[in-house]
Amino acid sequence: MVNKDKIPAFLERFKKKKEESRYTNIMYAIVCVLCVLGARLFWMQIIEGSYYKSEADGNRIRHLPVQAARGVMFDRNGQIMAGSRSAYSVVLPDDFKKNKISDAELNRLSQLIQMPVADIKQKIEDNKKAFGGLVIANDVGIDVATQIEERRDDYPNFIIEVRPLRVYPLNDAGGQILGYVGEAGPNDKDAEGNPYQLGTIIGRAGLEAEFNPYLEGKNGNKLVEVDASGRPVKTFDGIPVSQGHNIRLTLDSRIQRAAEDAIKEQMAKLGSTSSFATGASAVAMDPQTGAILAMVSWPSYDSNHFSQGITAAEWKDLINNPNHPMQNRTISSVYPPGSTFKVITASAALESHVTTPGERIFDSGKHWLIPKRNAQGEAFGWINFYDAMAKSDNVYFYEMGRRLGIDRLSAMARAYGIGRKTGIDLPGEAAGNMASAEYKKKVFHESWYLGETFDAAIGQSYTLVTPLQMAVVYSAIANGGYLYRPYMVSRIDNFDGTPLKIYSPQVVGTVPVSKTNLEIIRRSLRGVMQPGGTGGFMFSNYPIPIAGKSGTAQTHGVDNGWFIAFAPYDKPQIVVVVMFEHSGFGSQSAAPVVKKMMDAYFRVGSYQNATADTSATLDTDTSGKEGGQI
Repeated sequence: MVNKDKIPAFLERFKKKKEESRYTNIMYAIVCVLCVLGARLFWMQIIEGSYYKSEADGNRIRHLPVQAARGVMFDRNGQIMAGSRSAYSVVLPDDFKKNKISDAELNRLSQLIQMPVADIKQKIEDNKKAFGGLVIANDVGIDVATQIEERRDDYPNFIIEVRPLRVYPLNDAGGQILGYVGEAGPNDKDAEGNPYQLGTIIGRAGLEAEFNPYLEGKNGNKLVEVDASGRPVKTFDGIPVSQGHNIRLTLDSRIQRAAEDAIKEQMAKLGSTSSFATGASAVAMDPQTGAILAMVSWPSYDSNHFSQGITAAEWKDLINNPNHPMQNRTISSVYPPGSTFKVITASAALESHVTTPGERIFDSGKHWLIPKRNAQGEAFGWINFYDAMAKSDNVYFYEMGRRLGIDRLSAMARAYGIGRKTGIDLPGEAAGNMASAEYKKKVFHESWYLGETFDAAIGQSYTLVTPLQMAVVYSAIANGGYLYRPYMVSRIDNFDGTPLKIYSPQVVGTVPVSKTNLEIIRRSLRGVMQPGGTGGFMFSNYPIPIAGKSGTAQTHGVDNGWFIAFAPYDKPQIVVVVMFEHSGFGSQSAAPVVKKMMDAYFRVGSYQNATADTSATLDTDTSGKEGGQI
C-alpha cells in the first residue's frame, strides 16, 4: 500500500532534479557556443589575420599606379629632341572600372573634357579586363583637374593623376626619325615578355620604338588612404618609379631644323610651278664615322599629337594623305638613283681599265649603237671623263656600260652596298635593288639586253636605292673607300649620367677601288661644282671647297631630282643627300636644300648665329620625379 504522504516529496525531488539538468544543459550549450566562437575568432585573428587585414585595407587603401618618365633624347650638342613634362590626366582607377557609372556623371565628364560619351563608354568597355587604371584623357589642364577634384560628389568614379607627357620641342622636325609614343595595348609586351600595365606609354615608331627598352622606365605605385566617400586622406610610400635612360643622338638639331625649313620652302616654290611634287627626303652624314647629322622626310608629322592624344580626324588625315607622311622616305622609299649612280659606273670602268681619265669620246647627242640620248638632246662633242662627270653626259656613260657589261657593273654596285640594307639603327629600312641579268630572269623570266645595260649605267633600269644608301656610297668616295654603318645613337646613359652603352663607328666593308681611282672620281666631282658643271651655278663661289653630283631619274614618266655633295673637298666632314619626288632636275629642285644644309653646318650666311629652338618647358632631369594623384 502506497504511502500517500510520501508522494509529494517524491514529486518535489523529481521536479528539482529535472530543473538542475536543464540548467546543466544550458551551461553546456553556452560553453560550446563560446568555444566555437573562440575557435572562430582564433582562426580569423591568428591563422588568417593577415588575409582579413589586407581585405580591410583594400577598402581603405588604393594602389595608384605611377607612370615612369621616359628617358630624354638629346642631340649631339645637348639640345632636347624628345623630353617630358608633367601633365594632368583623368583616370578611372582599377578598382572602379567595374562600377556602374551613371549617365549623369558621364555626361558631366563628357562636357568637361570635350569627349563624346560614346567614346568614353567604349574606352571603358574595351579595357575592363586590363590591369591598371584607365586614362580617359591626357593633358587636360589645371581648370579641368581642379573641377574634378573640388566636385568629388559629381565625379565619384574618376580621379586626377599627374603623369609625364612626352614632348617634342622641334614639333614636326624629324617626326619619322624620332617616332612617337602611345598607350600599350593588351597584346603589347615588355622586353621580358610580360604584358604592360594599362596606361603604360611605349614607343610606337622611329627611335622611340627601336630603343624603347632603354627609354621606358619602371612604373611604380603610391598607397593612398581614402575615406568612405573615396576622398584621399593620407599618402604612403609605395613602389618607387625608375625613369628611363637618357639617349645621346648623333643628330644636330640646328642642321635638322635648317633641312626641314629648306625643304618646306622649296616644296612651296615647286608647288607654284608643278603639281607633281609629292615628297622629299634629305640626310646628312659624317663620312668619317657614319654618324647621321640630320634626316628629313617630307611631308612629316608632329609627334606631339600622339602623346597628347591624337583625334580620330587627325589620324584619318595622316593615314589617308596620298603623300604618306608616316613613311620615312630616307630609309624606306626606293628610287632610281639617276646620274648620281655614275660614280659607281666610273669606279667599275676605271678599275676594269676599260677607259682612262684622259680618253676622249665623241658625243653627238646620242650613242652610235643604240640611239639613246642625253637629257634635252644636248651634244658635247669630244669629252673626257672629267668633262662627262661635270656635265653629267649620258652618252659617255652609256659607252662605259657597253664596255663593262652588266655583270661587272652590278658587282661594283653591290660592293658599294646597293641592294642591301645599311644596318642603321631605325626600323623599316628597305634594301633596294641592283639591276642585273639574274634579277630580270628571276622576276620577269626574260633575257637581258644591251639597252638595259645602258640604262643601268646611268642609274635607271631596275636599280632602286634609298637616299641613305647613296649617302653611304658618297661617304665611301669621300673618305677613301670605307663603308660605315650609319647610326643615330651615340650613347645611352646610366641614371647618374655615366655611359651605360657607347656606340662607336663601325666599318662594314671597303670598296674595291684603288686610292688613285677614288681620287680621280673625287676630282671629277669637284668639277661638277665649278663653272660649266651642273652644280656650278650655285656652288662655284661657295666659301667652302665642295664636291658633288646632280641627278635626275624618271619614275612613271616624271622626274625625281637628286643632289649630293660633300665638303670640305680636301678633308670631308659632311655628306648631304637630297631627293625630291616628281620635281624635275635635281640641280634645280634639290640643290638649294643642299646649300642651306651646308650653310647650317658651316655656319655660313644667315645660319652664322643660328641655334635650335628647344625652349619648351620640360623636365630634363626626371630622376626622383614621379606622377600621382592630386
